[in-house]
Amino acid sequence: MNDDSKHVTCGEHGAASTTYVCSHIGDDPLQRWHSSRASADNPWPDAWCDRCNAKFLRDGEWNESDSDGVDLRIPCHHCYERALGKSVTRLEGAQLEVWRSFVERCGEELRVKQETLEGEYGLTRHKRWDWDQVRAEIVFSNDGVPAVTAAVQFVGSVSTRSNTWLWSWANPTTAEPVRSRIVAVYDFGEDRDFPHLVVPKWPAEEVDGWEMSSVAAHVLGAAGVYRTPSDSGFTFLLLWDVKDCAGM
Repeated sequence: MNDDSKHVTCGEHGAASTTYVCSHIGDDPLQRWHSSRASADNPWPDAWCDRCNAKFLRDGEWNESDSDGVDLRIPCHHCYERALGKSVTRLEGAQLEVWRSFVERCGEELRVKQETLEGEYGLTRHKRWDWDQVRAEIVFSNDGVPAVTAAVQFVGSVSTRSNTWLWSWANPTTAEPVRSRIVAVYDFGEDRDFPHLVVPKWPAEEVDGWEMSSVAAHVLGAAGVYRTPSDSGFTFLLLWDVKDCAGM
């Protein structure tokens, strides 16, 4: 139903792209959102709640013609992103404890991996790093001499301007070779109902980037994580096949 040629005038944000959600999500975004995975072609996919998902599974589509059809709301894409971002806080009770315990275990696992990487390759001691998105590779060097190379996948980025986390699979500026494997983390979160792993963009700080990267490293079996800074925040990368150039 999304059509980039359609726009809506929002009282708060002015002219913006049109999106579609069920009225239950429109009234209360702090619940599970069902939708296709966001993509460059469809960054704000139609979304609906558990109740409407039962109808969707029954009919195979949103059937608005029936008396039992889905009642739609049409927020602008800014309102959609803000509401969806809030939904990562919906877990409570036992579900929340399961998520927190899982993140803690992944963090401990990553700390061991990081200590091993630093001990063997001293990544933080090299003067320069350069990554190539097409080759999906990062090179650490000193005075123009390569020291360490590694295969990479971009997990996502934290913006210090908007204070948000954005998964690489939802970032159209990230090349396919460095984000293709991260979709497995989305699938992992979808299967276990971990909203932080399936919501494309949500309020975050640097610590959240490390936590999401620790989860991604666990799910994909990466050797470790490297964080690269920019003027607008930080990009987090998973590392594999780390090699000392001196021994190549």
